[in-house]
Amino acid sequence: MLHEIPNVVVQTTAYFSRRHLRLKAGEWSSCRQRERWTLDYCGWEGMRCVVGRNGAISGPAVRAPNTWHLYAPDVPYHECYDDPALCQEDMWVLFTVRGSWWPLQGRSFAVVSDPRGRLAEYVRAMYAQQQLGMPGSAVVIHGLFIALLGEIAVAARRGAAGTAADAWRVAGPEQGDAGDGRLLDRVDRLVCERLASPPSLDALAEALHMSVSSLAHRFKAETGLTVVQRIRWLRIREARRLLADPGTTAKRVAYALGFRSAAYFTRVFFEVSGITPMTYLRRAGR
Repeated sequence: MLHEIPNVVVQTTAYFSRRHLRLKAGEWSSCRQRERWTLDYCGWEGMRCVVGRNGAISGPAVRAPNTWHLYAPDVPYHECYDDPALCQEDMWVLFTVRGSWWPLQGRSFAVVSDPRGRLAEYVRAMYAQQQLGMPGSAVVIHGLFIALLGEIAVAARRGAAGTAADAWRVAGPEQGDAGDGRLLDRVDRLVCERLASPPSLDALAEALHMSVSSLAHRFKAETGLTVVQRIRWLRIREARRLLADPGTTAKRVAYALGFRSAAYFTRVFFEVSGITPMTYLRRAGR
């Protein structure tokens, strides 16, 4: 719909093939902090990232391959590579949103999973146009970037939190929502029947008439998540619903959902939502 298309300006499209990093293995980069929105790519194993000063937004998290990080303007971050030689391709886009765009409202940071490389295709094409510098290239770059943002909007609509543990996932055209939904819906239904005592991977596989290995690999391939990540997200989604009750507390919700302690519930809530239950309650005016 037209109201979902943001008014954006693309300042820089950067793409390096077989980049030679100056960082040594295990060495953290200096603070990176830009004045514009940054869409940054990671396509390899062994990269870690800290977002915010002293990890205020994200701790030293391992970045999954084929993910994009969205950093808000002036958000600092650091990166570390277990093996810089593995970095064969590096891409990022700097852009400004004029006005507001709903997936980014109130966010400092978001994670987008791109297992099939769809966003990477757009950025490579944008970079090629940038290098050509022909009349009309700026219009082509802008159009490609609007299409890229459309992919992110569709991914965000699927209901994930946009965190490292629950990234927005870009699906291929042959998958669509229905393709993702078949196994996802079956797993969700089984888990939601007993959120306070979720079924194990073995129990889920048996109920779905699949082997544990087949369930794990197929679920990861179709959703970009592990089954455990999805179970955690479902439980925290229910926790957010229960916390909306003015008469409840975070501790009561923790035990109602079967968490072994209030502290563990707080940790999982933060990992999935990016905020603590107390912060969630404060934002809800409680």
